[in-house]
Amino acid sequence: MTLAISRYRLRFMQTTCDQPRRLGAASSTQWLVWLKPLVGLAVAAFLLALCPAQAEVPDDQYIRIYSMMRQADSLSTNGPAGAALAKYQEALAGLQNFQKTHPDWNPRTVTFRLSYLADKIAAVSKEPAAAGQHAGGASQAKLVEAGAEPRKVLRLHPKPGDKQAVTMTLKMGMEMKIGEMEPPAMKLPAMKMPMDLTVKSVSPTGDITYEMAMGEAEIGEEAGAAPEIAAAVKPFLTKLNGLTGTGTISDRGFSMGIEFKGPADADAQLRQMMDQMKESFFTAMTQFPEEAVGPGAKWEVKMPIKSQGMTIEQSASYELASLEADGLHGTINSTLAQNAANQKVENPAMAGLKLDLTKMTGKGTGKATFDLGQIMPPDATAEFHADMAMKMDAGGQKQTMTMKMDMNMRLEAK
Repeated sequence: MTLAISRYRLRFMQTTCDQPRRLGAASSTQWLVWLKPLVGLAVAAFLLALCPAQAEVPDDQYIRIYSMMRQADSLSTNGPAGAALAKYQEALAGLQNFQKTHPDWNPRTVTFRLSYLADKIAAVSKEPAAAGQHAGGASQAKLVEAGAEPRKVLRLHPKPGDKQAVTMTLKMGMEMKIGEMEPPAMKLPAMKMPMDLTVKSVSPTGDITYEMAMGEAEIGEEAGAAPEIAAAVKPFLTKLNGLTGTGTISDRGFSMGIEFKGPADADAQLRQMMDQMKESFFTAMTQFPEEAVGPGAKWEVKMPIKSQGMTIEQSASYELASLEADGLHGTINSTLAQNAANQKVENPAMAGLKLDLTKMTGKGTGKATFDLGQIMPPDATAEFHADMAMKMDAGGQKQTMTMKMDMNMRLEAK
């Protein structure tokens, strides 16, 4: 490993590996709609590969369970009640098991959280669906222009047993400054991640349940990428080989949740990555409007995102660039903008560290073809740039941190 990389790793570990690394990995899962499943994977792989693996102590276990609770709270606010209920139930089961394993760990806190989860489960179980709102979030898409005639209602309609193989290629660069320390800009090599999707069932209302299996990830060649970083990231990506999950989306592309199945002996890093991927898949796919649309149609999906102690305003805009005569195939252009107001970031994953977010902006563009008979787009590309700045206070030691990230994604279906 070169001296520059060694210095970067040492400084980065000293400053970020214990607590801010979780913020970096978590916040990254909220970027561009097309990139979101990949950004969390890439950033977490990058940050966790640079930081030494640590045995999961009770504090880490509780933080992971608390992260589930926060995801459930976010789903309760922004998503379907069914997905929120499932996440609350998962967190409750995890906390009950944690209490049995570590009965002396902050019993008052655990008891309070058990009661909190029980109340949330009871409340969500009684919530009726809002009038006119599909379980997949129908009321969240607003039609701006209907487009030219002839217009078609866009609905996904794969059949049980249908299979789709896709490969996602991600490239990413990062610049960071912590206080007066400014490590060299880092460029990751191209990461290729294959996955196979199988439709398991389609409900009478059109909800699609599918299974996903990750294939063997590869590290590709990329001009300017440090081979040392590729060597550090590769072992982490290897942990994702064979990872499977089951998810459900509405026929309009709104995710209703996904659950990943990891090995019984999964370490803390893999479990954290699975939690991040669950959250990122919530808005991973193109979301179609309720109304019939034609070429030139435009619609927006706006929602606040609450993740890892931050509130982010997100606006995704779609334009139907083309629609074939059969009404089943076409091309969609998309743009995404995110902004976060100045705010204090409160997250138990960063106990003892006070964070004030002073800037978070992001913007990107994407283009994708669609086949309504398939879950994922046959072909998609996207680019995104994000800037973030914050002030940190750890035990009276104050410093600032700024971060810039550029990402490029390509999705290809076989």
